[in-house]
Amino acid sequence: MTHDLVVRGGRVLGAHGEATCDVAVDDGRIAALGSGLHGRRELDAGGLYVLPGAIDGHVHMRTERPRWVYDDTFASGSVAAAFGGVTTFIDQAQVEPGIPLVAGLEARMDEAAGECVVDYGIHVNLREASRERIAEIPELVARGCPTLKLFMAYEEFRLPDPLILAAMQELARAGGTAIVHAENQDLIDELERGIAAGGRSDRRSQALAHHPALEGEAVYRALAMALIAGVPLLVFHLTAAEAVRELEAARARGQAVYGEVCLPYLLLDEDAYDVPVSGPALPTGPPLRDAEHVGVLWDALARGAIDIVSTDHGPRRTQRDDDGGVSIPPGTSGVEVRLALMHSAGVAAGRLTPERWVDACCTRPAEVFGLTRKGRLEPGYDADIVLFDPARRVTLAAAGLHSAVDHSTYEGWEVTGAPVATVVRGEVVVADGELQVEPGHGRFVAREARR
Repeated sequence: MTHDLVVRGGRVLGAHGEATCDVAVDDGRIAALGSGLHGRRELDAGGLYVLPGAIDGHVHMRTERPRWVYDDTFASGSVAAAFGGVTTFIDQAQVEPGIPLVAGLEARMDEAAGECVVDYGIHVNLREASRERIAEIPELVARGCPTLKLFMAYEEFRLPDPLILAAMQELARAGGTAIVHAENQDLIDELERGIAAGGRSDRRSQALAHHPALEGEAVYRALAMALIAGVPLLVFHLTAAEAVRELEAARARGQAVYGEVCLPYLLLDEDAYDVPVSGPALPTGPPLRDAEHVGVLWDALARGAIDIVSTDHGPRRTQRDDDGGVSIPPGTSGVEVRLALMHSAGVAAGRLTPERWVDACCTRPAEVFGLTRKGRLEPGYDADIVLFDPARRVTLAAAGLHSAVDHSTYEGWEVTGAPVATVVRGEVVVADGELQVEPGHGRFVAREARR
């Protein structure tokens, strides 16, 4: 039998083990794994890992608005994703107050349509303290967007706890999953007043207001509301040991909870704030922590206590003022470099097994986000495949990456291991260092609600 595509002789690596074999593809799906398979097109994977396509469940593509305008469009960001071995990403519809959630979702889908080279989904953010908006949640779930993001911090985004609980209850009835940004804004504000009164204004001092104990308290509070509502909860961008402990305690009690860590919180600590140009661009809410917290995050990720690694990708171009000053607004890059950096800093450094690396970057995100046909190299699954060279050495630099920005959060870092080819639904998207498809190959993926 001749298949549409065969990836030959690679080290097929999944969350549960490794085997050297061929992978055959027909009609955009995995058809078979075995030896001696033949295809109309064949990719030689000798000496390479063959992985399920990576999934980045936390990215921000460009949104036209007065503030927080990220500079990667769906077109440029999806190309960066493809070169980084990411075959599906999940963007966010950050619906402005006063606009129905369904209308905001439709507008975001219109912006993405025909632009992407890899597949994509959308989370919807609820920013308006409105029971009318909460009533729209079942329609969002029915349209394939079963994850709703709820902010407990930031004045322009946060909701009061009673409405967070009400939204969680509606999500539970609809079969959705709640996502939270968990911090205690009122107490952060109080700490910031004291810091300002002391005359401190640098980024490291500002980060002191986002005390790790407050993250732990907010995670506990979010978990309590999710328990009452009976809804699964995903906590975005964990940074603090206190928050990890609350997550593990809830899971031990049988609660359906998931944790995410983002790339900067594993690879950078608070000393990065002292870098003159890039320091101000680094995350501030939650902030970077000290090395002890970073160690806790790595340990929790290795054990599976933290489920997934995402990027919070949302880079912004360098700005120059009239006096020649240079600054980079807040927002980090990462969608193109996550898989390589997690292999280098995780697998090659002995922090993660190869299987856990694949699980955290590829398989577990598919499970958490309802991407039921992605994340595995098994018959019937979408043929999203990455050929990855574990020995290849690459020095990261903005000039060699594909985001529409002029800097990289990880400029000058050397990684061990990098993707060399990316396949999305059986179509080779990146190979030989070149993009192989036109914008529009990527499709919106309607994700499944819980049964």
